[in-house]
Amino acid sequence: MVKRREPKASGVASDQTQPTKEQIEAFASAADGGQNIHVKNPDPDQNAIRDFKAMRVPFNQYEYEQLEAASKLSGRSKLNFMRHAMLKFAKEILEEV
Repeated sequence: MVKRREPKASGVASDQTQPTKEQIEAFASAADGGQNIHVKNPDPDQNAIRDFKAMRVPFNQYEYEQLEAASKLSGRSKLNFMRHAMLKFAKEILEEV
């Protein structure tokens, strides 16, 4: 919702006309990032820098020990192991669809 602000009386005559509702909406939309704030990149780069989203994943002791053992056996870091497993599982599921 756009909060319309009224100019304070200054005593000087102004040549400006009042903006229309369409102009106000266009201005507010552009100030909020425009119409393209939810447009997805059609082909995201697989090797792009990893600064898009971050998440905190709590583990119980059993899960963490399994992650440690599996990542050590695979020669991957814990984070890389989780990332690799997620991509592999996502690929399998998407092929079924």
